[in-house]
Amino acid sequence: MLYKTRAIVLHHLKFGESSLIVTLYTEKHGRLACMVNGVRARKSKTPANLFQPLMLLETDYYYRETRDLQRLTEANCSYRYVAVPFSITKKTIALFLAETLYLTLREEESNPVLFSFLFNAFQLLDTQGAGSANFHLWFMLHYAGFLGILPVDSDTFLKSRYTAEMQIFHAMPAEVISTMVRLLTSPQGPPDEIMLSNQNRSLLLERIVKYYAQHIDGFSRLKSLTVLREVFE
Repeated sequence: MLYKTRAIVLHHLKFGESSLIVTLYTEKHGRLACMVNGVRARKSKTPANLFQPLMLLETDYYYRETRDLQRLTEANCSYRYVAVPFSITKKTIALFLAETLYLTLREEESNPVLFSFLFNAFQLLDTQGAGSANFHLWFMLHYAGFLGILPVDSDTFLKSRYTAEMQIFHAMPAEVISTMVRLLTSPQGPPDEIMLSNQNRSLLLERIVKYYAQHIDGFSRLKSLTVLREVFE
């Protein structure tokens, strides 16, 4: 059956001379792998750059539950980024978050609340000003709440300081802990006025990544972390 739905690009892989295998997170079916035929051909009506990580799309695809690989027939840009492609910081954050989703987002069923969070969050990354330097920290803390692996309010976080797993965070300077709590209690995005040194930003990111790796198999394969660190040095 042919479906139309919004989708977020997580990953793509070249297949043959002109095709791609694209991993999407869709509004209707959750995570999907789709074959896109002829997209790299010279006269293709669907440009290959539509399938860059975190592109926000309107898609048409044929779906069969018994298939591991679906067939995508059409894709159009649902939201056109104006800053992410031209800002090295935002572009690197986008690549890092796309890899994070690719390694952690495994639901093969509809989750409208999570999809809405993701779709709106990446538009915020594109449009936000000063707060965007901490966007990846804010995102990973709130996304962890959807994964069920991290407290999502400051009271729970502060009460959990003596558990073994939360010692990862509480063995940080008071300034960093305060920033983490502030990010946790800011559901609309990272506040512009939060100021972190690059050293403390890297420290908090390191602890968040370590926490993810403790809870999610395979997350230690994260490759884009090194590039993100270099951008903030």
